[in-house]
Amino acid sequence: MLLRHNPRFQALLIAADALCILVALVLASALRQAIDLGIPPGQPDAFDTPPALFIAAPALWIIAMQQARAYSWHNRAPWASVVRSLAAGHIVAGLLFLGALYLIYRDYSRLQAAYFLVISFCLLLVGRWLLRRTTRQMPETFGVERRVLVIGLDDAARRVGERVQASAGEMALVGYVSPDAGDLAAQPAIGSVDDLAAIVERQAVTDVIIASRWFDERTSQRVTEIMTQLERCPVSIRVAPDYSELAYFQARPESFNGLTLIALRDDVLTPGQRWIKRTGDIFGSLFVLTVTAPVMLAAAIAICRDSPGPIIYRQERIGQHGRRFTIYKFRTMRVQEDAVPALEKARSDPRVTRVGAFLRRTSIDELPQFYNVLRGDMSIVGPRPEVAELAAHYVWWQRKRFEVPQGITGWWQVNGRSDRPLQEHIEDDLYYVQHYSLWLDMQILLRTVGAVISGRGAY
Repeated sequence: MLLRHNPRFQALLIAADALCILVALVLASALRQAIDLGIPPGQPDAFDTPPALFIAAPALWIIAMQQARAYSWHNRAPWASVVRSLAAGHIVAGLLFLGALYLIYRDYSRLQAAYFLVISFCLLLVGRWLLRRTTRQMPETFGVERRVLVIGLDDAARRVGERVQASAGEMALVGYVSPDAGDLAAQPAIGSVDDLAAIVERQAVTDVIIASRWFDERTSQRVTEIMTQLERCPVSIRVAPDYSELAYFQARPESFNGLTLIALRDDVLTPGQRWIKRTGDIFGSLFVLTVTAPVMLAAAIAICRDSPGPIIYRQERIGQHGRRFTIYKFRTMRVQEDAVPALEKARSDPRVTRVGAFLRRTSIDELPQFYNVLRGDMSIVGPRPEVAELAAHYVWWQRKRFEVPQGITGWWQVNGRSDRPLQEHIEDDLYYVQHYSLWLDMQILLRTVGAVISGRGAY
C-alpha cells in the first residue's frame, strides 16, 4: 500500500500492546483467585504471576506482532487486515508463551494461562480500535504525512497529481518535475530530473511517482538515472503506467484511488524491524569484539611477523542507499598487490600471504568488520558491501541490493561463498532483499557457523 508506515503511530501501537499484555497478566491472576476453582485453602497468592513474566511476555508479544506485520499498517488501514495480523501474531506469541511456561514455570496455573490469552487478545483488539479512532482525530501528529513528487507534465501525470490531491490529509502533492530540462519554461514544473535529488531533499519528499507516458524506448536509461540520483535519498519510488506491458524485475502492482502503480522501490524493513536489527547489531558486535579480542591480537602479531605492511586493510565500499564507507579487514595480501580488487576470488591466489591464507580460511580476517557494525556502517547479516568500482557497473535492478544494511554474512555466504560465480552472488543478495525477515537473519546466522567451521568456499 502507498499509505503504510508512520513511525509515531507504530511506536504508539507497540507501547499500547505492551500495556495490554501487562494488564492482561494482572487481570488473569486476579480472576483466577476470584473464582474458586481448586485454589488451596489459605494460599491466596498461589496464582500470583512470576515477576519475570512482566518483562518476558510484553517482549514476546511485540516481537511476534512485528513478525506478523501488525505494526505495518497506518491508522486508516482496513480493519479486517488489522484483525488478521493481530490474530496471527497472538497465536504465535501464545504458543511460545505456553511452551516457555511448560519449560520454566510449570507451577503456573493452566486455567490462569487460558484467562490471560483470552483477556490479552480482547484488550489488544479494543486497544487497537480505540487508537485508530483517536489518532484519526489528530492528523497533524499521527497522519501518514506522505509528500509526493510526480515526474511528468502530460495528462497522465496530471491525473496522478489529481488523485494525490484528492487524498488531502493523508498525502500532499509537492509538485511536478519535468522529464526534460527544456520543458521548464513552458510548463508549471518545479524543476527537471537533472535536479531531482536536490528537489527531493529541499521539499522533504517521501514518495516519487513516475508518470509512465513519457516512458518509451529510453525506459531503462531513464529509470537508471532516477534510481542513481535518488540512491541516497530515503524515498519510495513508483511508476504509474499508461499501459500494461511494463515488466520490471520483481515489480509489484498496487492500487491507489483507481490508479495502478508499479513499485520499483519500497521500504524493505519496517521501522520496528530496523530497530530490532540495529539493537541486535550493537549488542552482537560488542560481544564478538570482546570475546575475540585475544584472537585478533594474535592475528595482528602474526601479520606483522609474516610480511611488512599495515595490519588492517582499508577499502572503500558501498553501503545502504549507496553511502560510501571504509571497511576494515585484517590484511591477507602483500602490500601493493591488494590495491586492485579481483572480480572473482581465485583458490590459489599468489598475492595472499601464508598467514593471510589461514585468516581467510578461518574467516578471522573478517573480525574487524564488527567495528563497522558497531559504527553503523554495516549490519551483521545482509548483502556484502560492494566495491565501488564494481557497483558503478550495476544496472538499475541490481542496485536493489543496496536497500538494506550491508552485512558481514549473508545469503550467498551460506550458499557456497567464493565457490559460486559473481552473478549468482547478486541473485542471492536480491533474494535476501525480497524475502527479508528477522527469521531469515536467524537462519543465516546459524548456517554461518557451519560454513565457517567447514571452511567451504573460504579463500
